[in-house]
Amino acid sequence: MRRADIMLQGNSSAYEVLYRFVALFSQDEGYSTLFFEELQLTMKEAFVNAVKHGNKEREDLNVSISLTASAEVLLASVRDCGNGFNLDALPNPVDPRNLFRLSGRGLYIIRSIAEIIACERDGDGWLLTLRYRPSWQ
Repeated sequence: MRRADIMLQGNSSAYEVLYRFVALFSQDEGYSTLFFEELQLTMKEAFVNAVKHGNKEREDLNVSISLTASAEVLLASVRDCGNGFNLDALPNPVDPRNLFRLSGRGLYIIRSIAEIIACERDGDGWLLTLRYRPSWQ
């Protein structure tokens, strides 16, 4: 089992650092290019949601990311300093009334690639935990 953690400044420009972090982890694990791209997409969506909705774009608040790989599963956790949300109360982004909204698709994208196994209060923040079934090169 291998684990890597990173703490990022709470602004969207820190995504470049996250991208490199995920790329190095994926390379070390030998993940396929397709899985790496899916992982990058979901981590970007989770990070942007944490910055925008969790931390309310406050640059003084951090976002923590953890990746834990085992033989068959990858767990990813994203922790922000927000109050959280109810997964079941989010509007359906494919509902015709929501199709032209500028936001609201992040968790829909994440759910299409990964399994959300936890979405819960974690001390002074909110923790989103995702489970993936990686593919290797």
